Amino acid sequence: MRFVSGLKRFGLVSLMLLNTAISPLTQAAEYEYLQLPNLSLASGDKFPLKQLTDLSGKALSEQQFQGKYVLINFYSEHCAPCIREVPVLNQIMLRNKDIHVLAITPDKAEEAKQYLQQYALQWPVAAGADQLLFNQIGVKSFPSFALLDRNGKLVTTVYANQLGGEDGNATLEGIEKWLRLKMRSAKL
Repeated sequence: MRFVSGLKRFGLVSLMLLNTAISPLTQAAEYEYLQLPNLSLASGDKFPLKQLTDLSGKALSEQQFQGKYVLINFYSEHCAPCIREVPVLNQIMLRNKDIHVLAITPDKAEEAKQYLQQYALQWPVAAGADQLLFNQIGVKSFPSFALLDRNGKLVTTVYANQLGGEDGNATLEGIEKWLRLKMRSAKL
């Protein structure tokens, strides 16, 4: 009888420890990411891709992004965390075939070309977007991200420093976790 009582107590203690260990995982799944404040676009609004131009000055085509989610990276050449996340975003492109990555910068096209070559970006860049970013949409923080659904509508935005390690830099795991969560919620 004492043995059975001990097993019950052991089981209860084990269950309490297991619950304590699972609790942080549950909390992590419910983590609320801070969206960029004061944007003129709300979730579900069409993102103005057709107002953007590539590095040769040609207007971007919405059709080139149709059918896939679009991860937009808002960056500036003078932003050190933006530079550190380039290899991570290159990996996102390689590992996630259902996602397009697009960089949007207020930098002039020549500056963006140099940045692209120096840091080996493997995705399209829309340069000279200062009016669109600052005045029309209201993006004020670099690096930051936006996620568009398969139809070019805004799902959500996030500060890049929420997607990574303790050093405040976005990581592959942090970005992919955010993408999975937000893409899943966009399908609902």
